Amino acid sequence: MLIIFDLDDTLIDTSGSILPGVLKKALKEMEGVGLTMANFNRSYEELIRLNTYHTSSKEALKEFLEINQAPPPCLDVALQAVYERPIFEGSIQPLEDAIEVLGELSKSHPLVLVTKGKERIQREKMKRAGISTEFFTKLYFCEEGEKKKIYQKVSEEMGISPLNALVCGDRISLDLTPAKLLGYKTVQIKWGRGLGNTGFKKDVDYTILYLKELLPLLENLKIVG
Repeated sequence: MLIIFDLDDTLIDTSGSILPGVLKKALKEMEGVGLTMANFNRSYEELIRLNTYHTSSKEALKEFLEINQAPPPCLDVALQAVYERPIFEGSIQPLEDAIEVLGELSKSHPLVLVTKGKERIQREKMKRAGISTEFFTKLYFCEEGEKKKIYQKVSEEMGISPLNALVCGDRISLDLTPAKLLGYKTVQIKWGRGLGNTGFKKDVDYTILYLKELLPLLENLKIVG
C-alpha cells in the first residue's frame, strides 16, 4: 500500500521543538519595527497560546497583531521570520518512533512525503531530525499549501490508485480533506495542531496517537482489503 506522510507534527515535532524558538525570534523582530509590549514574556506566552488554537502560525500572528494593535510592517516581518528564514537554534526532534516506523514501513510499502513549505527549509528540518530522505520513493514540497493537486500527481506518477493508498497527517483541512476527496484512506495523528479542531471529522478514517500504531493498522487493512 502506498503511504503518504506529512512532515510537520506528523514525522517531526514542529510544535514542540521548532515553533517556540521561531515565534520568539519573530516577536523580537516585530518589536524592532514598532510593536509595543508591556512585558515581552507575557506577550510571548500569548502568542504561543494563540498558535496552539490556530491551524497555522500565520493565522495566529494575524490575531495576535490585531489584538495588540500592531503597526502594519509587523506582519511581513513576522512571516519572514517564521516561513522564509527561520532560525533553528535548538535540536529538532522526530516524533516518537518516527525513524523506526519509517524504516519498518519502507521495507514493504512505497513511502512518499508531501509537505507544505520551502524545500530548503523542510530538508533542513529533516536533516536535523535525523529523518533520511532515503525512506521515501518521492518527495513533494508544496509552497502554496494546496495538497490536492499534489496527491493527484502522486497517484498518477506512482501508478497507484488512491483506493490503494493512505495519507497520514495532523491537520484535517490541509492534509486529510484533500486526500479524502480523491478517495484516499486518511489517518490523523493527534499531535501538534492535530490536537485542536482542524477540520471535519468525517474526513478522518482512522485516528492514532503514536506513529507505531500505523503498523497494526496496516496489517488490519491488508486483511480487510
